[in-house]
Amino acid sequence: MSQFYEPEITLLYCGRGLAEGEYLPEGTKKGNGFKSRFVMLACSCKVEPGYFIKLIEEGADGVMLVVCPKDECQFMVGSVRAENRVKYARSLLDEAGIESDRLGVVEGQNLSATEFMTFAEEMAKMVKPLGPNPMKSVKQAV
Repeated sequence: MSQFYEPEITLLYCGRGLAEGEYLPEGTKKGNGFKSRFVMLACSCKVEPGYFIKLIEEGADGVMLVVCPKDECQFMVGSVRAENRVKYARSLLDEAGIESDRLGVVEGQNLSATEFMTFAEEMAKMVKPLGPNPMKSVKQAV
């Protein structure tokens, strides 16, 4: 692994988790030793397990889903449903021989852009020891 390896983190988040007046930029944002991409969702419960797998397959080194606190979800069980989908997708990654630690979930509400960047940084620290996503080399070979 190169000492210059910078994990690429995709952070998916429920639009209701962002504090009023806050803005997360589209596209890639550089952090301290990592790159992040933020994707707003209508609700985190709408993400199917296959979408997490697709993001990993497309080369994300880590994917973090930010869900509303369980008692604050507009769909009442959306956060629980989203967490269960993450658990299922993690089991699929394990079966495929890809580290399930590349996929995470965290609760948050009324968050600032700085807090989202902190979540991305925490995910980057978790996946950096794993090295680059092995799917990157497969994608480049195709």
